[in-house]
Amino acid sequence: MFPEEILEPLDTCGCGDVGYLAVHTLPIDLAQGVGKIHRVPVYHCKDESCREYTIPAAVARRLEELAEGMEASDVRELEFTWNQGNSPSEQTPADQSALLQAFTLQFVSQEYEDARVILVVTGKCVFFQSKLDAAEHYLLRYEPEDKAKEIWFSFSKFYWEEPVLEYEKFLAWSEDGYVKELGRITKDEIEDLLEDEFGSTI
Repeated sequence: MFPEEILEPLDTCGCGDVGYLAVHTLPIDLAQGVGKIHRVPVYHCKDESCREYTIPAAVARRLEELAEGMEASDVRELEFTWNQGNSPSEQTPADQSALLQAFTLQFVSQEYEDARVILVVTGKCVFFQSKLDAAEHYLLRYEPEDKAKEIWFSFSKFYWEEPVLEYEKFLAWSEDGYVKELGRITKDEIEDLLEDEFGSTI
């Protein structure tokens, strides 16, 4: 099961403030006691003292499935995942869209030696901010390729002076602002590229 709806980058935190897509470890009630599921996509405000969050509907449905599997196999801890669906050769456009959502979601709250992920637009793109220069940003964006067997992404660099990067504002700015494409790569090459560019994950 993949999410039927796209997880938007912004929603509402449980406290009522603006919620940003983040990942949390959540407790879950199991027949064998309380368990944990790690890296669950939720919406949370950026206040570190806030203990509230909102779970997207598609994520809540998947948590129920994961809990059933944990009870059946007597497991207490698990990493959140989506079902992988059909094999690549059998994938429909809907399968590929869901695969892209799951792939981009894995970057939420990811941090490297020299950069951190600051925004994920599921199924579309991932924004990184340099730790060395706060204005320096990078963009990993899905680039549809007709009849291509691989899934392609572009990797670009740009400078953003505002304190917060919002997707809609970036789209409007990028029509005139300078975004330099550094190259295009397949999905399978991304992990190596990011480690070469930003260092190891933290």
